[in-house]
Formats: sequence, C-alpha cells, structure tokens
Amino acid sequence: MLYIVVELSILIIAGALIYFTLSKQVYDEVDESLYLQAQSIVSELERSRFHYWSFHLNEFAKHFHGTVQLIGANGVIQFATNSNLIGKGGNEVSKALGKARDDESTVFISTLSLLRKDNIRVIAMPVHRDNHVIAILLLGRSTNEIQGFFKWLYLLGGVLGLLSMLISGVAGYVMARRALKPINEITSTARAVAAGDLTRRLQSKVQDKEIRVLVKSLNKMFEDLESSFMAQKRFTADASHELRIPLTILKGEVEVALRHPRSEQDYKQLLKQHLDIIERMQRIVNDLLTLARADAGLLELAQEPVDLSLLLQEVAQHHLILFADHHINLNMDIQDHLEVMGDQNHIERVIFNLLNNAFKYAPELSTITLSAQAKDDLAIITIQDEGPGIAKEHQARLFDRFYRADEARARNEGGGAGLGLAICKRIIEAHNGEISVESTEGEGSKFIVRLSLSSTNPEFSQRLHSLIEHT
Repeated sequence: MLYIVVELSILIIAGALIYFTLSKQVYDEVDESLYLQAQSIVSELERSRFHYWSFHLNEFAKHFHGTVQLIGANGVIQFATNSNLIGKGGNEVSKALGKARDDESTVFISTLSLLRKDNIRVIAMPVHRDNHVIAILLLGRSTNEIQGFFKWLYLLGGVLGLLSMLISGVAGYVMARRALKPINEITSTARAVAAGDLTRRLQSKVQDKEIRVLVKSLNKMFEDLESSFMAQKRFTADASHELRIPLTILKGEVEVALRHPRSEQDYKQLLKQHLDIIERMQRIVNDLLTLARADAGLLELAQEPVDLSLLLQEVAQHHLILFADHHINLNMDIQDHLEVMGDQNHIERVIFNLLNNAFKYAPELSTITLSAQAKDDLAIITIQDEGPGIAKEHQARLFDRFYRADEARARNEGGGAGLGLAICKRIIEAHNGEISVESTEGEGSKFIVRLSLSSTNPEFSQRLHSLIEHT
C-alpha cells in the first residue's frame, strides 16, 4: 500500500507538471496566433481610410475562426460579427477595453475559466491614428478544441495511471509475497527448532543474495545446534554410563560387606578395592572438569618456553620399563633444540596420553616410534604404533568424548573412559596447534601433533652457523 501511495503521488505530481507545462505552451501559441492576426488587421486599418474599415474587417472576419469586434474610443460598437464579446466573463472585457485605451497596450483575457467548455480567449489591441487611440480591436477565439484535447489527455492519463497502479499493485503484491515467502519459512522453521525439532532445515531456493546468505547461515546454525544438542545428550548418557558402573559396583560391595561381619584384613582389602573405584571415578570427574574448562575457554595455560626435545625424551624414558615388560620396542627420533611456548605440564600430559594409547594397542614384539622434527615454523610430533589400526568410519569421531573405536582391541578391560584423546585435542587447540590421526586397518596408527616453534628452526640456525663459519 505504501508503494502504491508513493506511485500515486508521483503520478499526480508528474500529471500536474505535464498539465501546466503543456497548457502554458498551448495558450502561448494561441495568444501568439491572436496577436499576429490582430496586428495584421490593425496595421491594415491604420493605413486605410475610415470608410474602408468595414471592408477590411469583413474580409478578415471571413477567414478568422472566432468573433471580431471594433469598439470606438467613445465606446460605440463600430463593427461586430455574429456574437458580442462585451458582457462575457463579467467585467473582464470592459476592463481590457479600458486598459487598452488608456495604456495603449495589448491585453489578453479569458472570459471564463480555462477549464470551462465555453471559454473564449480575447485580445484587445488599440488602433492608432495620429498617435491617438481611435478604436480598440477585439478578437475572441473559442478554446473548445483545446479543452477537448485536454479532456482526452485527462482521460488517457487517468486510464494509464489507474492501469499502471493496478499493474504495479499486483506486481508489488507478488514481489512482496515472493520476498516474504522465505521469511515465513524461516519463522516456521525457527519455531519448530525452538519447539525441539532440531532436524528441520530451510529449503528455500531464493535468488536474492542476502536471503540466500541468511538461509545458509541459519541452516549452519541449526546444524550446530543439533550437533551441540546431540553431543550434549551423548555426553550426558556416556558420563552417566561411565559413573553408573563403578557406583553400582561400589554400592553392591558395600551392601555385601554389611550383611556379614568380616575380619580386619578383609575390610582392608575391601576398602582398597573401593579406593581404586573411587580413584577411577575421580579421574573421570577431573577429566570432565578439564574438558568443561577448555570448552568455556577457561583452561589455565602457562605461557613459558618449553624445551620440547627434552620433554619428549623424559616422557619416553618413563615408558621404557613399561614397554620392556611387554616386549615392545621404543624408537626415538627427536631433533635437538626444539622449543615451543606453552604449558609444560599440559603438553607433557598430551604425550603421556598418546604413548599410553599406543601401548594399549601395540602387539608384543612390535615397535612404537616417537619422532619430533622441525618443519618451517612448526614442530611436528608423531607417535606411531604397529597395532590393528583404526577404521575410516571411526577416525572422524576419535577425539569425541567417551568415544572408543573398539574396546575389544585394548590389552585389558581396565582401559580409560574415552576422554584422553578429547583432552589432548582441547589442550593442543588451546596452544593454537593441531592434532590428527592417520591410520589403516592392520597397519597401525599414527598420531600427529603440530605446535608452533617459539624459536628459529634449529635446522635453519645450524645452516646459518655453518655458513658463518665458512665465511
């Protein structure tokens, strides 16, 4: 409606401008024609004798389409055609006569409004003889033809204007419906998502770039909401499952212990078992707390230089006895002088988790390789085992909480809760690094950690030092 009102206002303004411009031009042409005709007959009269005036006026009147009158200076009508101009339009003609006689100037008047059908355009021009006004010539021309033209113009303009408004209104309505259709879909989809249907997506195939970007952004947001909600549900279920089992065991053993008296040694043994269960639950809770802090961006990290080469060697030394007991070889290829900025304890925890993971799935008499090399501005740490490998469908979710690709692959049933790799990922991301896995079933797995070096690449430093020595 606003669009139609604006267009109507524009049409009215444009129509008014066209009318005033066109009418002024038409009436200027009429006045110019009357002036030239009046001037020609007045010149003829001023050159002729009085008794020839009637002849000249009759001849002129034969060719002039309108009324011709000659009024003497004393107000007597000396010549008139079939109609009388005096008295038409009130006193306008009389005033024009007086002005033409007194001011000796040519005067134009209209007997009635220009919009009236019977309007007559009149010119009053004085006739001079010996520098005196002796008569006034009145020429009147009907404007019926002009009014007919303007009526046709009004009708045509009105019809075209109404047609234009009708077409514009229909087109505007269709365009508005088309523009609002994706908005309506967005509204209904948003309400459905708010009601709990997180699977709903926007299907609009719109051409407008802005709406298309909005639809894409909203679909991405709905997908993230669904993923977050499903992850939350999965997290809640997994956490409940992981904690329910030790709690059930703990409750059952306590109930059994309370039924019959036991010796002090039995109670000590039972309490020791309960302590192991409580410690496992405590580890799960601590890991969950670490993950929650990392998700909230509250993971506290020290920012200090860390000798990564030394840290990796120390972590590897701690695992040598464990690996040797199970006849597993540890192969180390660690470049010297690798230094990164970060929290040494958290980085050490990542390497511990990855080596423990490799140990769980590495068969006896196999080799685990720990390497660290500088590449460009990154320290690349790889931990590779010769275990059963990880199927492709599991690799994408390997760093999710409580996710274990295949519990049956573990060496014992006392494995972790499936939080270790998730914690590794959050810690490495908090250090602005990356962690990934490459694995083929039956050929082992390789975990890759990338951290930014805080010092110059040792290889570059050695080359520079060598170059300086040679020069």
